[in-house]
Amino acid sequence: MNRIEVDTWRVGVESRLEELTVMGAKQNSELAHIKESVDEIKTIVKEQNGRVRWLEQQNSAMKAVGSVLAVVFSGFIGWLFKIRS
Repeated sequence: MNRIEVDTWRVGVESRLEELTVMGAKQNSELAHIKESVDEIKTIVKEQNGRVRWLEQQNSAMKAVGSVLAVVFSGFIGWLFKIRS
C-alpha cells in the first residue's frame, strides 16, 4: 500500500469512528429520554390506580347500602302484606 491509500483508509476509519461516536451519543440520549418517559408513565399509572381503588371502594359501599335498603324495604312490604291477610 502506498502513502495515499493509507491516508485515505485512515481518513475513512476516523470518519466512521466519529459517526459511531455520534450514533452512540444519540442512542444514550434517546435511552435517557425513554427512561424519563417511562418513569413519568409509572407515576401517572400509580395515581390512576389510587383513584380507581377509591372509586371501587365507593362503589362497593354504595352496593352495600343499596342491598341493606332493599332488604329493609322488602321486609317492610312483606310485613304490610302479612298484616292485610
